[in-house]
Amino acid sequence: MKIWSLQLLRFFAALAVVIYHADWEIFHATHRFGVLGLNGAMLGQAGVDIFFVLSGVVIATSSKGLTARAFAIKRATRILPLYAAIAVLYLAARLFAGTLGWREAVSTVFLWPALDRMTDPVVPVAWTLCFEVLFYSGTALVLWRPRLAWLLAAIFAGAMSTQSWPITRFIGSPLILEFLVGVGLTRLPKTGSGIVFIPVGLALLWLFGSEGYPTTSGALNGEMVWQRALYFGLPAAMIVWGTLQLSARKGLLSYLGDTSYALYLTHVPVVIAITQILCHWTTLPADLVAVAATAASVIVGWRVHEVIEKPLLAWVRRPATQPALA
Repeated sequence: MKIWSLQLLRFFAALAVVIYHADWEIFHATHRFGVLGLNGAMLGQAGVDIFFVLSGVVIATSSKGLTARAFAIKRATRILPLYAAIAVLYLAARLFAGTLGWREAVSTVFLWPALDRMTDPVVPVAWTLCFEVLFYSGTALVLWRPRLAWLLAAIFAGAMSTQSWPITRFIGSPLILEFLVGVGLTRLPKTGSGIVFIPVGLALLWLFGSEGYPTTSGALNGEMVWQRALYFGLPAAMIVWGTLQLSARKGLLSYLGDTSYALYLTHVPVVIAITQILCHWTTLPADLVAVAATAASVIVGWRVHEVIEKPLLAWVRRPATQPALA
């Protein structure tokens, strides 16, 4: 069962990431931000942290009563079809350009970046999916054998204390704590007064963003992740907790929440194209360029959701007795 208030938040979190990338592309092209300045640009990247906390909530609520196999199939069929379709395009482009190495291919195909050195997938935002898949894998193991939770906790703590190798920086990343906080939120009783945490969380994100940290670059490699988990993770948890207290219904915004994954995966090239065109060929203010890039990204994400993602999901979720081309 979907939590409609979180569906709304999912869309706004994806929108925040889009605006973050648009602001920085505009800055690189024009050396100026919009009226919100650096604060606004930095604020947007916290959409990723909101997604991580949201995932903890969603997995804790949706995994109840599922076997490890059923859970793994459910999560794989949700995130992998569209990701695979988009990853193929990026891999083909890099292969054609002659810039695809074996590390990039492995990290992209398996969403496992911890090789002999930390390597980001070629899909720009897929570093976050690496953490998602890592968390899903841990959840599946716990569903299979609940006692493994203690072993996983020990491995996580040990990896956090030893950040010398790519694998320990990955599986011991403090960003995993954001998922676990989301799980913890599902154990708290609801309270109407919890709504106040939404503006409090936003205010804290604005405050910490004004200091210029933490940045998304280097998150996989362990750069400033403790700062990120503290300065962005805790406010993100407040926002998610406050949103959980809201009553919401299925509607336009919840539908846009369904499109958020497609928006998240497809927005980077759209943002780059729109900002490059408008910044070099017009004199539009930075804010209007950001609005145009964001609107174009939402439209493209919506169409990808309808034309590609939904048919792919229907195909992979079809009953086993139904012919593939029925």
